Amino acid sequence: MSDNTKQFRWIVTIKENLEILFANILDVFVAGDLLWYPVQGNDKIRQAPDAMVVFGRPKGDRGSYQQPN
Repeated sequence: MSDNTKQFRWIVTIKENLEILFANILDVFVAGDLLWYPVQGNDKIRQAPDAMVVFGRPKGDRGSYQQPN
């Protein structure tokens, strides 16, 4: 999460440009400030990166991202 308005603008700009860059590739998921659980079954390990690009996963809305094994 951003600390100020300038940082928020940069986060949105980067995330939206990543969306544009990968718009025509169906198996690239782009998100911003989304909880990411990298270890299956362990909800104590989590991050919320400002922007993330996941290759090999379909686009779409998610409440969080649980990394597949």
